[in-house]
Amino acid sequence: MEELVLIDGNSLLFKAFYATGYNGNFMKNKDDIPTNAVFGFARMMKKILERNAKYVLVAFDYGKHTFRNDMLETYKATRKETPEELIPQFEMVREYLKAHNIAYYEKEGYEGDDIIGTLAKFGEDNGLKVSIFTGDKDAFQLCSDQTTIYRTVKGVTQLDIYDPQTLKDKWDIRPDQVRDMLGLMGDTADNIPGIKGVGEKTALKLLHQYDTIEGIDEHKEEIKGKLGEKVRAGIEDAKMSKEVATILTDIPLDVTLDIARYDGYDFDTLRAFFKKYDMNSLMREISLTNQPKREPVQVTIVEKAPEVTKDSALYVAIYGDNYHRGLILGYGLYNDEQSFFIDKEHADQDPDFMAYLNDDKRKKFGFAIKSNICCLDVNGIKSAGWDFDLSLATYVLSPSVKESMKNVSEFYDYEGIMYEEEVYGKGAKRHIPETALLAKDCLSKAKCIYDLKPQVEKQLKEKDQYDLYENIEMPVTFILADMEEQGAKVDEHVLKDMDRAFDQEIGEIESQIYDLAGENFNIASPKQLGVILFEKLGLKNGKKTKTGYSTSQDILEKIYDQHPIVPLVLRYRMLTKLSSTYLKGLQEQIFTDGKIHTIYKQTLTQTGRLSSVDPNLQNIPVRTKEGKMIRKAFISDHGYLLSFDYSQIELRILAHLAQVPKLIEAFKEGKDIHAHTAALVFGVPDEDVTPQMRRQAKAVNFGIIYGMTEYRLARDIGMSLSDARDFIARYYETYPEIKTYMESIVETCKKQGYVSTVLNRKRFIPTINDKNFVVREQAKRFAMNAPIQGSGADIMKLAMIKVDQAIKAHSFKSKIILQVHDELIFDVYEDEIEAFMPVVKEAMETAFAMSVPLKVEGNYAKNWCDLK
Repeated sequence: MEELVLIDGNSLLFKAFYATGYNGNFMKNKDDIPTNAVFGFARMMKKILERNAKYVLVAFDYGKHTFRNDMLETYKATRKETPEELIPQFEMVREYLKAHNIAYYEKEGYEGDDIIGTLAKFGEDNGLKVSIFTGDKDAFQLCSDQTTIYRTVKGVTQLDIYDPQTLKDKWDIRPDQVRDMLGLMGDTADNIPGIKGVGEKTALKLLHQYDTIEGIDEHKEEIKGKLGEKVRAGIEDAKMSKEVATILTDIPLDVTLDIARYDGYDFDTLRAFFKKYDMNSLMREISLTNQPKREPVQVTIVEKAPEVTKDSALYVAIYGDNYHRGLILGYGLYNDEQSFFIDKEHADQDPDFMAYLNDDKRKKFGFAIKSNICCLDVNGIKSAGWDFDLSLATYVLSPSVKESMKNVSEFYDYEGIMYEEEVYGKGAKRHIPETALLAKDCLSKAKCIYDLKPQVEKQLKEKDQYDLYENIEMPVTFILADMEEQGAKVDEHVLKDMDRAFDQEIGEIESQIYDLAGENFNIASPKQLGVILFEKLGLKNGKKTKTGYSTSQDILEKIYDQHPIVPLVLRYRMLTKLSSTYLKGLQEQIFTDGKIHTIYKQTLTQTGRLSSVDPNLQNIPVRTKEGKMIRKAFISDHGYLLSFDYSQIELRILAHLAQVPKLIEAFKEGKDIHAHTAALVFGVPDEDVTPQMRRQAKAVNFGIIYGMTEYRLARDIGMSLSDARDFIARYYETYPEIKTYMESIVETCKKQGYVSTVLNRKRFIPTINDKNFVVREQAKRFAMNAPIQGSGADIMKLAMIKVDQAIKAHSFKSKIILQVHDELIFDVYEDEIEAFMPVVKEAMETAFAMSVPLKVEGNYAKNWCDLK
């Protein structure tokens, strides 16, 4: 029997949203649009489509108002507002279905259930097996000998299956009696009243005796006691509730079976959708299923490398996620005359090839060359002559492209590159591949680099971005390689002593929390903690979600004074986080040389900022005393740690870009910019500005860079919404050029689809013209912020280059070891400190000429903690 699959689109989309965003961490794409619900929905659809049904259709609700609202004005009135993160995904899921060639339908005035009910009957009348996928129990009324309900419990991997026999076994009722049961019990989710005080057990008892609500109505006078009183008082509500809960099976639909016929998807269309929304795992899955034809690469495996006569692409195969600990497997070399692979064992024994690697006159084109330089160096192999980096060049052209070579090649529609899991496996099955497969992978990647280089360089020049790539990003990658290899010296004893002290305090706090709670429980479990706080201890303002009470930081801060257990929980969380992530985590990251060698991601952010990973040394907490103390473990290897930090660089950039005379003049005069802003906004002399005024001005000065709204300002500094609105209005009256600039940058972005930095780094923001208001507003904030934050990143990279040149020009032994956003940290020899500081200060302050002066503040100490 052929099968018709009907899917409750709203139900599955909501379930996918909460299943993948239950802790508030929503999966987002490069444009910061939440995608978690659609991603989860697509995962569910993949499972459903494995049934190979001939006909598939997804039904959606059409708007909020249906005929049921005319019957019951309060129908669904108690439902919470749709989460802001879900709103843009309704349109996106329809886009997904179109890309997948899956039919969907919605009809004004009706719900998706009614579409499903009507099509289920239509399917039965046409001799089809009907399968309905939904999370709602209302659909049980539709099951029959031909129609089965699959109720989603956990995604679609766990399903409860309902047919007439299931209903008989579970409740001893027929499918048509489901409507009566719902009418008697009511439905809190849909705000259907039912009979007050009648639950499932009583409803079933009445149905077993009287069959339907109409039968109960006929015999209501016979029902004794309190139940009889309830029935007589609520029977009219029950009849109305039954009518509201009844799924229609005869609504007018302009649908034929041909519309619902599913013949599979078009690979390029669906792949384009997944690519657009950065659903890389789904894109990879369909790509592996639909392997494209790959242009064959000549695979020659050698034990001794031939002489390399031309500039070549060189791909270094590194096994392991951290290239500072990585294992080199071999090398693939390609030019238009040569193509060969040599494994590491034979390469190590080939002096000519080793000489080639370290020959700066023989140019090498690579991918993520910093990883190659560092990994080769760790393995005792020096390399030189790196002249082109496909990863960096692509990042300049389109910073949203993911870092893997497969993603980069697909950006240029270049076929021939395998997925990493095809070569190395995945998860527990990850392994070093056979030589033949490894050689093919290395050479296909080397060929890709070689083939794409002319095209990529041409695009960079046409878009006036070659200078950014060649004179900023490429020099910085070599500087970062030096910094990573240098590493940061760590006193492990400091970490161990703090770790022991933290563990002791954590144990003491645990005991105090258990005493106050009156029982032992898992403090790290939000669900268990919520029960203790809001049920057992009865604290107020508990916010219950589908997974239990929220115990997030902001909730706990609001109830801080209600009970002594709350401050203890907050401190427990802070200490356990610092202990696991930093004290224990950093100890595991210390290499045999006593240093931590972080990895700087140069192609990760949209704005050009560097990111530190494995471990992240840019994110060590500084707001708490305990967090700051962790920095005490970072010490100098040669004498002193020196820090130079740009002062208010983004505000200075804003003053320059927007050409704000009052700000420019204040910066030139060296005024306290926040106090001066407060003086101008409040109309008082600088000396009369109070700390509160300055705090408010500071919040707006920095917040305006990120497109701060009055709602955010009100929340951040504890003022009323009207006061916040008034403050921002006065701020723009004081600095009208900022408002003009922000408006103009948004309009520019709307026209060209991107914004640019001072060095022509572009951030593409296609959602600036999106139909959804929430998405558009987010895009506007990106448009306002990206030129400022991106220009800050540009200037920092210029400063790193200029400082590096100055260090070499003065033959200093001291080195840059860390970059933390607007700050550079150096390990300085004691005998160089006096000469070194003015050189660095001048280099950083003259890195880029603006209408306002760049200013850096420097300090040195024996450890990182004492620098500030």
